[in-house]
Amino acid sequence: MITLPLSRAVGVTALTALLALGGCSKGPEEASGAIELGRSIRALIAERRAGPPAPLQINRAFLDQFPQPHLEVIVEKSDLTGYLGLVLTRRDDLPGEITTWSAADNSALTFRNGMLIASRGLAGNLISASVPAQEGLAGPATGGERRYHLRAGNNQEQGVALACDIRDLGPQTLEIYERIYATRHLQEHCEGSGENGRTAVIVNDYWVDSQNQKVWKSRQWAGPEIGYLRIRDLSS
Repeated sequence: MITLPLSRAVGVTALTALLALGGCSKGPEEASGAIELGRSIRALIAERRAGPPAPLQINRAFLDQFPQPHLEVIVEKSDLTGYLGLVLTRRDDLPGEITTWSAADNSALTFRNGMLIASRGLAGNLISASVPAQEGLAGPATGGERRYHLRAGNNQEQGVALACDIRDLGPQTLEIYERIYATRHLQEHCEGSGENGRTAVIVNDYWVDSQNQKVWKSRQWAGPEIGYLRIRDLSS
């Protein structure tokens, strides 16, 4: 269980946004079941504002009220927490399943086999990323080159090319809101240079369930402006 003080919960804009963004929110008539977790948490915070200070508790019983898959995302730099619902699953010509998750403020993250390949509505958006995906295998399949395309100042695009290797850090028992998962901790260590010539070192971590090929938890780089995201899958 995670308990958030009311003062902190209000400070993260009701937990439904990853950042204080200028984007338009969906109206009630457009509300999707995929983002109702964030909306319900916002309602709980509103109730506590009207009464005496009290902590906000999120536990498995609360999460089980929302059958749609959700992600919990923490922006490390700003310590903001957001909840995103699954809105799209698809495939393209490359290996792996693509999933897109959205928050109530329309910010979104897209993954291929659990690896971040795009962001929308965040500072310094990740336009796209090439990742070493393989059919039927969650997380990074191999080492080798990674390439990121990022939104830079004046609406310009910046490319970052990295050479990566994968380290298997062994089995790890993972708990997410009272659910226990047997995972392997994979770490992706990448180094290279961007178009500005600066050296970049990125370390991505994935906790992968080898039985059902699911990334239950990860820490992934989303660009130099926003930094790392800590991501947990809240699915039942």
